[in-house]
Amino acid sequence: MTLLCGLTSSSVKLAKIALAGTVALGLVPALTGTAAAHPVKSRTLTDNRLYGAGPLPATACRERPVKKGDARSVKVYLNEALRCLTRTWGTELRRANLKPSPVKLTYATEVPAKYCGDKWRKGDWDGFYCETSHTILIVLSKDLLQQPGDLYLFNLLATSYGEHVQNVTGMYRAYYKLDYRNKAELAEQTRRYSLQNTCFAAASLRSVWKSFRRDPEDWDDLLFYVRGWAGTYVGNRKSITYWANEGFKSGDPRACNTWTAPSSKVT
Repeated sequence: MTLLCGLTSSSVKLAKIALAGTVALGLVPALTGTAAAHPVKSRTLTDNRLYGAGPLPATACRERPVKKGDARSVKVYLNEALRCLTRTWGTELRRANLKPSPVKLTYATEVPAKYCGDKWRKGDWDGFYCETSHTILIVLSKDLLQQPGDLYLFNLLATSYGEHVQNVTGMYRAYYKLDYRNKAELAEQTRRYSLQNTCFAAASLRSVWKSFRRDPEDWDDLLFYVRGWAGTYVGNRKSITYWANEGFKSGDPRACNTWTAPSSKVT
């Protein structure tokens, strides 16, 4: 199974490129700019209305059976998961007096040459979110279909949906506008963005966990794969584990506020 979940949508920002495992020449934001206030001062990031909405509502979600090598069963599973995520986050956003926005889900058998207005090279990507069209693309690669762990599939979709939440709450735009003094500060900001999304995805899973009737060992198994995404712009294994557990234990977006966390928590 591929370990690089596509936490990415548009390659116009470093976060999106780095999370896909490559930095493409000409697509990276210039590593220059005026000195940024540190820590992060954007209230859209540090004090977003979403943090006051409370834990995500428990949502009854039906897990559809997934068959090895069967693209149709994977689509059925993911389509149902999207309906669950839409109900969960729609309620949460309305609680925060924020406007929900529908997400479109589409599929491909391989990474397209161009998506969301940007070129992509073929690689180990499973999913992409496009912030301009609010569309999630899931790549039904051979690797994914041969080992279609269903919790991995749910987390794959929940991770892309987490980016959608960051988009509709204004966090994506606020993150993109942040100044930085050097490459190290840019990398830390990118990790904060990515680790928040890791936490959101885990909170999403908590919201449906009771209806899934899973064992605790299933969460441990999923966490093993999530830790495999560790990298400079994604966070190390310790940070990924910390934020995933914060989201899963609480089910609350407030616990996912990486923007006020000390640097030691987003390494």
